Amino acid sequence: MKTHLLKFAFLVVFGLSSLVALSQGTIKGKIVDSETNESLIGASIVKSGTTTGTVTGMNGEFSLNLEAGSHALQISYVGYNTQKLNVSVSEGQTITLKTIMLETSSIAINELVVVGNGVIDIAKDRETPVAVSTIKLTELQTKSGNQEFPEIMKNTPSVYVASQAGGYGDSRINIRGFSQENLAVLFNGQPVNGMEDGKVYWSNWQGLTEIANAVQIQRGLGSSKLAISSVGATINVVTKATDLKEGGRASILMGNDAYTKYTASYSTGLNDKGWGMSILLSHWQGDGYNDGNKGQGQTYFISVGYKPSKKHSFNFSATGAPQWHYQNYTKTLSDYDRNGDGKISNKEQRFNNNWGYYKGDVYSLRENFYHKPVANLNWDWTINKTTSLSTVLYASVGQGGGTGGYGSGRDYYIYDSNGQLDFDQIEANNKAIDSSGEDFNIPGKTIGKYGTGAIRRASMNMHRWLGAVTNFNHEINENFSYNVGADFRTYFGEHFRVVDNLWGLDGYWDDNYNGAGFQEMFPGGRVYTQQHEASPYMFWTNRNDVLDDKLDYHNNERISYSGIFGQLEYKNEVVSAFIQGALSTQSYQRFDYHSYSNPDDQISEKLHHEGFNIKAGGNYNINEQHNVFFNTGYYSRQPFFDDLFLNYLNDVNEDVGNEGILGLEAGYGFRSRSLDVDVNAYYTKWSDRQIRQSGDFDNDGERDDVALFENVAEKHIGLEVELESRITNNLTLRGFASIGDWEYAGDVNANIWDENRNPIGSGSSTLFLDGVKVGDAAQTSFGLLADYKIAKGLSVDADYRNYSNLYASIDPESFDTKGHEGSLELPSFGLLDAGASYRWYMKNNSVLKFRINVNNVLDKQFITQSDTNIHPTSGDAEWEGVNMKNKVYFGNGTTWNASVSLSF
Repeated sequence: MKTHLLKFAFLVVFGLSSLVALSQGTIKGKIVDSETNESLIGASIVKSGTTTGTVTGMNGEFSLNLEAGSHALQISYVGYNTQKLNVSVSEGQTITLKTIMLETSSIAINELVVVGNGVIDIAKDRETPVAVSTIKLTELQTKSGNQEFPEIMKNTPSVYVASQAGGYGDSRINIRGFSQENLAVLFNGQPVNGMEDGKVYWSNWQGLTEIANAVQIQRGLGSSKLAISSVGATINVVTKATDLKEGGRASILMGNDAYTKYTASYSTGLNDKGWGMSILLSHWQGDGYNDGNKGQGQTYFISVGYKPSKKHSFNFSATGAPQWHYQNYTKTLSDYDRNGDGKISNKEQRFNNNWGYYKGDVYSLRENFYHKPVANLNWDWTINKTTSLSTVLYASVGQGGGTGGYGSGRDYYIYDSNGQLDFDQIEANNKAIDSSGEDFNIPGKTIGKYGTGAIRRASMNMHRWLGAVTNFNHEINENFSYNVGADFRTYFGEHFRVVDNLWGLDGYWDDNYNGAGFQEMFPGGRVYTQQHEASPYMFWTNRNDVLDDKLDYHNNERISYSGIFGQLEYKNEVVSAFIQGALSTQSYQRFDYHSYSNPDDQISEKLHHEGFNIKAGGNYNINEQHNVFFNTGYYSRQPFFDDLFLNYLNDVNEDVGNEGILGLEAGYGFRSRSLDVDVNAYYTKWSDRQIRQSGDFDNDGERDDVALFENVAEKHIGLEVELESRITNNLTLRGFASIGDWEYAGDVNANIWDENRNPIGSGSSTLFLDGVKVGDAAQTSFGLLADYKIAKGLSVDADYRNYSNLYASIDPESFDTKGHEGSLELPSFGLLDAGASYRWYMKNNSVLKFRINVNNVLDKQFITQSDTNIHPTSGDAEWEGVNMKNKVYFGNGTTWNASVSLSF
């Protein structure tokens, strides 16, 4: 009996199984890395909303049985963007899909333990309603080479990158017509714009290309919840943290003008007790593209992660990039024309009048040196399934500055027939000065002074910066969530000068000070006999000696900032929307120890300014391919410290108030397996703006004069397009275009001071700027990028970019104050870059990679910016239609780099 029952049961089960099998179909496919075309082993393929799924095998292939009908599949892999596919299968049918190519994620690259995910505001595709472009790790490692960090962002809409001083780290970036002090730059969610003036000095961050995992450019007001200055865009740099897996990387890179860089990194991986560590060290040096622009620096990075439980993650990291580099500045086009033939050769465009030879070595009047170590501690706490708290504490101690001439001005400097400074002759002239030390109670010593000697000074800019950001997130239900948080920053800056090189003198006498305080403290002036050689490490070795030997000026400031923010968000598969706001208060106080002798006068009154922002937006996914979004916002931005204290005294500029920024943006997106398209339109109105501009307005050869434009208004309107086409598994095309119309809206008042804060000319004038084009960046640009995989591991790529409608900066001295001619338009230009890569996949998952980049392949000559607005005039010489009296920067000609790296 039991035997018959078992047979019956077997027949029933077999029959039912057969029926199920007959009602099923099979989906087969292969999953690969979109960059390398290599198989991804262990990738997950799951039917959405269920646990039905499988994983890929050793060759990246999978097979999944599904019931007959339509299904939504979710394909995911650690470190890659999740991809969704809709498939249909009939009974008994087997479908083989086209190869599925997963792209590396902008966040999860290298499987980070923690990067403060609750603090970093990363925009999500088809969800966050902002215009965004993401540069991933593979592109950072492949194309950065010996270029500066801003250069890696040049292949995105509305981005313009130019060399500002012709030295390592002196590039600047402009987005949608807004300079970098009006862009919010965040490292792991932490603001790094200078609290004095909003500027970012990229030379302080020379190692970013080594430690960055991804860069996301959120154009417009951005998605950051902080009350920060994202007028044109937010640049969010996600750096390395502690890797989950053990491994390392070593590389050597060589490039034009004797550039070399050595880099090594290693990660222990996360052990059984939840600890892990990653470290990176790098050294670079080079002679610089422009003459006499050599530089050198290092990068270090250490990260320690600890994950004691599923609820808590901690990560401590510290990084720094001590460096020094010589600099070049703008010159008139006629200065570049060394032969006087009205032409400028590619060799002549490298001309630099700041350098020469000193005791047989290359030496420069202008040297930038800085060391800005940054440390942070992240804590991510998953309180429960719906609630989390992320906090980051950070600190920075920056030390360094820049050198320049001091003494008798340019008249004392000796140039040879090549236009180079003859420092040996300058020193000989100093030693020949008939200036007895008896006048200063220093018998037998040669003492120089203004009019009879020259020295190199170092202008020091020191700071101490502490901050914290915390964000509490709670999911109310499956659709609604909110977060609230706080942002605190305090900054103390110190500014003074010291003697860097006496050039053969025994001492230098000086009484050139702003205000009467120093003369009261040191009647008859002071003799400086100590030299403090410029170095990014000088304040770590002899800080006390330097602090007691200040020259020319000594002023400090303290700036404190605190803010709160909040956001309410609604999200489902079709619609996402948010509204967010922030309130902040900022205090400012200035201390001056050379302009005032009375301690009560040395400390300014404490100023307070409040600010706020409010933003809202929404995204609608029409279907799996199409989406549209809209966002708007308003900022009331506090003034910068430098706008409140303009004359190097503690007197307050009472006319400065908050600036108002209104932004509107709309966009459309299209997504398919072979083509992605984004189109964005924007409108930004900026009112009550204060522009502080440095320049050589008194034509003494030094960029130490200041102009202030008050109550400036601007309107920026534009359209942007970005696309990517995966034509075949081997060929990918990308393109971008941006058309802008950026103009001033109204006339402004301009005040101009020299280095001693004496008015230049009448001191005040009206600039008729209404309807004049905003300068400093190309208002029209487009680019096309191609990447072709020739064979396994071998690929080539090429990028072409074109820039037009580029205008000069508004120069208060040369600008036509009647407003008839407007901004000077500079020649348009196009640039071609190319590169090739080869990856050799070795045993034990090691990869040996070879890469070569050639930038500006055609050696195109082009002007990146002009500091003056001198229009063509009958009888004046011209270069490419530009009056040769204009002070300009040239872009680099052809440059190259080649590298080899081993990842293991």
